[in-house]
Amino acid sequence: MDLFLIMILVLLVLGAFALLGFRLIGDDEVGILYKKMLGRTMPQGQVVARNGEVGVQANILMPGLYWRIPIIWKIAKESVTEITPTEVGIVESIDGISIPSGRLLGDEVPCNHFQDAKMFLDNGGMKGPQVSILRPGTYRINTYAFKIVKAKITEIPPEKIGVVIANDGLPLQSGYIVSPRPLDAPTAYYTKARDNQYFQDGQAFLDSCGHRGPQLDTLQPGRYYINPLLFKVGIYDVAEVPPGYVAILRSNVGLDLEIKEGSPIPNVGAPGPAGPVAINQPVHEEAESLLILDKNMRGIWKEPIAPGKYNLNPLAFTAYLVPTSAVTIDWASGVNSRAQHETPMVIDGKQTLIAPPEPDDEADNDKATEFFRFSQLRVTSVDGFQLDVDVRMIIRIRPQNAAFIIARFGSVKNLIEQIVHPLIDSSFRNKAGEEKAIRFIQGRTELQRMALDKAQAEFAIYHVEAQNLLIAYIKVDQALLDTQTKREIALQQQQQYEQEAMAQEKRIEVTSKAANADKQPEVVAAALSIQIEESKANAKRQQAAGDRDYNKITADGESYKIKTVADGNAYAQREVGKGVADAYAAQAEVLGANATATIKMMEEVATGKVKIVPDIVVQSGDGDQGGAMGLFTTWMAQMVKEKSQTKQTTDK
Repeated sequence: MDLFLIMILVLLVLGAFALLGFRLIGDDEVGILYKKMLGRTMPQGQVVARNGEVGVQANILMPGLYWRIPIIWKIAKESVTEITPTEVGIVESIDGISIPSGRLLGDEVPCNHFQDAKMFLDNGGMKGPQVSILRPGTYRINTYAFKIVKAKITEIPPEKIGVVIANDGLPLQSGYIVSPRPLDAPTAYYTKARDNQYFQDGQAFLDSCGHRGPQLDTLQPGRYYINPLLFKVGIYDVAEVPPGYVAILRSNVGLDLEIKEGSPIPNVGAPGPAGPVAINQPVHEEAESLLILDKNMRGIWKEPIAPGKYNLNPLAFTAYLVPTSAVTIDWASGVNSRAQHETPMVIDGKQTLIAPPEPDDEADNDKATEFFRFSQLRVTSVDGFQLDVDVRMIIRIRPQNAAFIIARFGSVKNLIEQIVHPLIDSSFRNKAGEEKAIRFIQGRTELQRMALDKAQAEFAIYHVEAQNLLIAYIKVDQALLDTQTKREIALQQQQQYEQEAMAQEKRIEVTSKAANADKQPEVVAAALSIQIEESKANAKRQQAAGDRDYNKITADGESYKIKTVADGNAYAQREVGKGVADAYAAQAEVLGANATATIKMMEEVATGKVKIVPDIVVQSGDGDQGGAMGLFTTWMAQMVKEKSQTKQTTDK
């Protein structure tokens, strides 16, 4: 009985021991064997047993029922490795050969995606992080041989680009900033070169002469299965060139530029043989320009980039915005001495460096207006007055000249601060120092024209167009303003008085004309009367002239007649007298001279031609009064005679 019990107990123990050796591996599990004894010891440094050595075995048990002697074997069950569509599996090998010096990751070897650890080790698999990754799927992996870490895939959202930095590969040669582009086809030396599928095939990258460091190619929006241990992906904004601008690219690709040896160039303005050298040096030195046409060379691209959006690698290319529309520059109150400017001059995408990236909702996409502001121009006139001048200037840069601006100044802001602002400031200060304050203010139009002409000539040297310059406001010293105001008021009053005087003169003229208008009928009547009298006078003059001419002609006729008659009578009388004289001579010869004279006198008395009796007889007394009475008698006779003649004339 006791023996039977002992046998039963032994059988139970053996059954229990046998049962302990059974393991059922499910469909979502893998069985990992660990040998405890009765095997060779693994070589020094080996971690996973490949050929039955004591320790963790490389081979795994697939789903099913297995029995192993519990004393010799241990079967551990692990879940299968599952990688979701948004993940990648990063593999680290527990065993293998050492990674070569200078490398960070182990090369890919055939191992059925790390599901055959023995194959991995037999094919020279390396210990440590692996280049290969696990893509989405389910894998039966010996987790005692490989450590799997899940990471999210690399996702590039819209309006972003991915900039890749390789952590492994050939060391980047000295002088390079951006790695050369890997090969995409086999060569004599790189026989395994092939396309790396946008950095998703890490081993292809390494086999195709891939270099460490920033890569030239970028990742466009989308999802990528990239090993984050091999490549670090930075997320940047898409480069945008807004309307009214162009972008000038500075290439960082290629070797460092060679610096030529030579003597230092003399400073500008250094004394020369004929005196100081004028400041008209070349706009661009060789080291400042280096304009290139090859995009894979280091330097500044000569051709500008037109407005638009570009997948631009900011590590390989630096983009400088240059406004090609009108650029406004203000010198106004309320601004500090340096330029205030909001528009970025360099396109710098916001870097997130996350995997996967999250959308940047706070990204600032607003584009500021191209507007520069300086403090007012404070100038001093020749007569000591301080004036604050508000000026606005408009300049323009042609697209084909934008590269020269960047090569010479680095940015438009530097151009404004180094050339435009000093020139305009000095122009106004110099002009104010030559003029009195009032003349400076009054010559505003001429000042604008002068400053604009000078700016156009100077800016043309630097490939900049000065389009317009306007003086908005001139703040005048209050004392000068008061004086000028009083003077202007006085001038206005003087003009007012002159206008009033002219108004009074006009008033007098109007009053005079009104009075003349009122008397116009009388004036017309008087004028007509004058004309009538003048007509009458003219008629009388004409009549008198006619009478005069008539009388003259008549008198001339009478005179001629009288003369003719007189001449005839004289001739007749001479003849008669001659006859009478002959008769008297004959009579005298007969009668004698006395008798003849007596006979002639008697004939004269008889004809009445000779008076022998007086017309008036006045008799005075005799005696002593005879003399006085004689005089009185003579005077009375004369008076009577004159009265008689006057009466006769009146009667006529």
